[in-house]
Amino acid sequence: MNTLLKRSFRLGAIVSCILLASLFSSLAGCNKTRDMTANQPSVAIDTAVDDSVITAKVKAALLVSGDLKSLDLQVQTKDHEVTLSGFADNRDQVDSSIAITKSIDRVTSVVNHITVKK
Repeated sequence: MNTLLKRSFRLGAIVSCILLASLFSSLAGCNKTRDMTANQPSVAIDTAVDDSVITAKVKAALLVSGDLKSLDLQVQTKDHEVTLSGFADNRDQVDSSIAITKSIDRVTSVVNHITVKK
């Protein structure tokens, strides 16, 4: 029970750090003045924040998964498309990683670059 509590606390700390980092990085340019006549769209900023949140959610979900938490997978998100890379012990781990990633809200597609170790 104590180990489960430690894992839950560690996962919460990791997710909190990732979300705080994405929040601070999105606020980095807030003190700059903007030409209001240009009507620059904020779509790029919104997408970047969404992508950071998606990446954090995918990493957290993979960490919680019993069979996948020991894997060293990299997660990158661009325009809601998630790219997974790294190494897995077997094809089932690859399939589980993809399924978990697809289950995350706002993920539009998953690109698999996970290699099965021989």
